[in-house]
Amino acid sequence: MTQIEQPTVDLPPEQTYRILTLENPENVEKLKQACKRAGHQVVPCFTISEAMRFLETKDHVDVIVAAAHLENESVFSFLQKVKSSDCILHKAHFFMLCADPGVLALVTSPSVEIAANLMGADKYLLMPEFDAEKLMAEIEELFPAIPYKELAL
Repeated sequence: MTQIEQPTVDLPPEQTYRILTLENPENVEKLKQACKRAGHQVVPCFTISEAMRFLETKDHVDVIVAAAHLENESVFSFLQKVKSSDCILHKAHFFMLCADPGVLALVTSPSVEIAANLMGADKYLLMPEFDAEKLMAEIEELFPAIPYKELAL
């Protein structure tokens, strides 16, 4: 069962956001730790079905960060499910991340970015080398003015 992991830095509730990550095993720990060190809750997921179960049964997430190249699954399928959902999850901003890419991912990145934008992703980032500070700055640009958990939804 997917768990909400608490931040390692305490921020006031109105500055603590919840970030769902859908990432490959080799990158999930770096992404998870970057979010927690920045003072945010993180929901690490490894499959689309796990992420959708969480999104459909929990109260909110503020930003979804998904790997552009998932193992054995299509991030575009996940993006389509999120954007077509009738529940609150479609309000979450969708951030597509291509971190530590291989040669094929580097070559296809421009096409993936165009497709992501056309399908409704709010942001696409190619990150040849993982940089936690840069990543968090990019994610924080997508935070709503007030975390969804602070709104009486």
